Amino acid sequence: LLVSQPYLLGILGVATLYEIIGTVMDYQMKFIADEAYPSAEKVTEFLGLFGQSANFLALVFALVGTSFFIRRFGLTFCLVAFPVAVGCAVTYVFFSPSLWAFFGAMVAIKGLSYALNNPCKEIMYIPTSKDVKFKAKGWIDAFGGRSAKAAGSGINAFFIQMVDLMFYGSIISLGVVGVWILIAMYVGKTNEKLTQSGEIIK
Repeated sequence: LLVSQPYLLGILGVATLYEIIGTVMDYQMKFIADEAYPSAEKVTEFLGLFGQSANFLALVFALVGTSFFIRRFGLTFCLVAFPVAVGCAVTYVFFSPSLWAFFGAMVAIKGLSYALNNPCKEIMYIPTSKDVKFKAKGWIDAFGGRSAKAAGSGINAFFIQMVDLMFYGSIISLGVVGVWILIAMYVGKTNEKLTQSGEIIK
């Protein structure tokens, strides 16, 4: 069902490509945190602060920003804005690979993922049949994201030296962002056409 409809493949890309980049950057941040702090307790404290900050940003953005951005700028803009933001975050940590640079970048990415990308992803399923929502959406949610995380973990495992991962991982991530932006533009425009025409993807 997925491979029979380009629109559904586009949803798969928009819903999962972030996980590749997020997995690479998350590993980099945790590696630097482990090097920066002398004990496991301090690392745990840092990761707890990271989780709280990401969730707080997602909460604030969901309360005051999500519906405003979608209504004001449209679905296509919001779908493209997230990979652009991720690309900016990757570029930032590439040139400034410090612990707190990774912290800020990952908080922004996680927060926007929860508060902006996930709602947009759900909207993309509106012009689809019940069969698509049951089968394709279920597969994307259950296996698509995990497959993307596995791909990100493969990148981490391939570049054993952190200095190599910092360089090549960022280059690969920016390449993924480029593909992701093109997919987001296609899916957003297609969604607009489907909504206007009342057509349903079956």
